[in-house]
Parts: sequence; C-alpha cells; structure tokens
Amino acid sequence: MEAGFDGVEIHGANGYLIDQFLRDGTNTRDDEYGGSVENRARFLFEIVRGICDATGSDKTGVRLSPSGTFNDMKDSNPQKHFTYICEKLNGYNLAYLHIIDALEGDIRHGANVVELSFLREAYKGILIANGGYTQERGNAAIQNALADAVAFGALFLANPDLPERFAENGPLNTPNSDTFYTQDEKGYLDYPTL
Repeated sequence: MEAGFDGVEIHGANGYLIDQFLRDGTNTRDDEYGGSVENRARFLFEIVRGICDATGSDKTGVRLSPSGTFNDMKDSNPQKHFTYICEKLNGYNLAYLHIIDALEGDIRHGANVVELSFLREAYKGILIANGGYTQERGNAAIQNALADAVAFGALFLANPDLPERFAENGPLNTPNSDTFYTQDEKGYLDYPTL
C-alpha cells in the first residue's frame, strides 16, 4: 500500500500454494491444515486475516478456481468445499471475490465443474467472474446476477482496446497463446487496435 497500490488480491487459484492447501487431491496433511475442508481452508483464512489487518478488508480481494485443473489440481467435492469457503469469506467484508470458471482445458482434463450459480448463492459480496468469457456471456452473467463484474485476460491482451471493440461490436483479434509468458514484447505490444 505504501508503494501506491489500490489493494491486494490474494491468489488462491491455479494450483499455487493456497490452492494446494484447499484441495483434497493435493493436501494429504494429517495436522490442523489437512483433512476436513475447515482444516484445509485454515491457511487461506490466516492469510486473508493477515492481509485484511495490514491493508483493510475493503482493499483485499481473493481469487479462487474451484473447477480448475491447472497444475494437476483436483478435489473430490469442489462444489461442497468451495461453497463452504465462499460462505466463510462473507465474514471478512472483502472488496471482492474473483472466481475463475472452468476453462475448456479444465473440462478436457475431467474437472468437477462448479457452476457459478452455487458460488453466487453462497457469497453475498461483490463477485467477479473470469474464464474464457465473451462479451455476450459476460453480459448474461451480469444480467442474470451471477456476477457483479467480469474480468477478461487473454481477450484483453489480444485486444488492447477491448472496451471500444465491445461498445462498437467490432471484430476481435485472436489471442496467440504461443506468445504468452515470453521474454520480450512479442504478443504483448503488437496486437493492432481497431
């Protein structure tokens, strides 16, 4: 916050450390951080409390990927487990909860897909949806009260003027995943604007 950031998003998704604690497919601990969903979520909630204490809950967000399979993630009952986590997050008055929906790759890898509607019902605060959304799907999610906002990743990368393209129903550049996470500007600064 001293560096001028507006807030902190706790990345509890995509198979990174917090996600590894949350999933019973990776968390095989037999101490107070393993076993039940309450124990597996303990690490996340300790981090949430610490960040909220340091920055304020109104400047703290959490990102989760309940259906995600990236980095070999799996869970025996993600709907039940992540519903519990979302319900418990209500007690922190967060700035938002950011949910990554199941991606095509997750579905190909046999993900137990958790429908956004279950998480929306469980979480009462601001909910941001992400994960392969198109303009139409994003608008539908907001109109159907499944999300308060929709985040775009790869589509925004390939279309630096995405809001203008959406407003004008303009054509979209196709993201080139071969240039993701490379060591130069190729694929980051060379997509044409409308």
